[in-house]
Amino acid sequence: MSLPPMAGPIERVVVPLDAASESLVAIETAARLAAHAKAPLIGIFVEDEDLLHLASLPFVRQVTLGAHAEKLTTEHLELHLRIAAERARRELFAAAQLHGVTASFEIVRGASTSALSAVSERDLVVACALTRPIAGHFRVECRWWSALEAMPGPFLLARHAWNAQGSVAMLLRDRGPASVRLFEAAAQIADAADAQLTVITAGPERFENWIEDRLADRPVRLRIETGPAEPSALRQRLGELDCRLLAIEAGGDQLRDLVERYACDILIVR
Repeated sequence: MSLPPMAGPIERVVVPLDAASESLVAIETAARLAAHAKAPLIGIFVEDEDLLHLASLPFVRQVTLGAHAEKLTTEHLELHLRIAAERARRELFAAAQLHGVTASFEIVRGASTSALSAVSERDLVVACALTRPIAGHFRVECRWWSALEAMPGPFLLARHAWNAQGSVAMLLRDRGPASVRLFEAAAQIADAADAQLTVITAGPERFENWIEDRLADRPVRLRIETGPAEPSALRQRLGELDCRLLAIEAGGDQLRDLVERYACDILIVR
């Protein structure tokens, strides 16, 4: 079934990849959404330029469990990055073949923001929310947070496998351009996942007709609620919804708080 012409169809699904992230979840999610949107799947592997610069310093050492510290060389790091890139390339093309979508893969060197500089508001970016565990005990922060301010379109931080249970919840503030883009992406993900879309609206303004008009041609199970004014009550309600994905506009401290509080996928639009 075709999508209603709101912010326009998704033109590409872009997956930023690197050596530190657990990429399989993001790749699988992106491939399924690309198939649903009939869009190509684009993989971009980022070679961390800062890490390469660090490896060139004469005093830098690497520590491996059960072994002595040894010098970290640029050659050793570049080999590690080539192996990680090849693994990501194989995983991306395997997922694309499985879901019947066209795919491409490229390697860029730089920061996460420069790697996604060609992304447009018609692209959906799907990144992994988790890094690989270090020594099996802890993880470093997801590197893609730094790219958020440069994102013109929807940005999905994937944490769970596609078959995870739960609803898609969206916090709707107004009818502005960012809200339109966020609603379009959230509705498409709910449709693709066959999940209920729960829209929590802010303030006394009525959104029912606006929302239902945009879902007229799409078989999404819909629930509309007026959100509580008290932030603690809103957080409690979100916890009760058992979200597989939370869609929210970027801005302020609320975003980080929600990401840290709920272990679900996060869809963000600026």
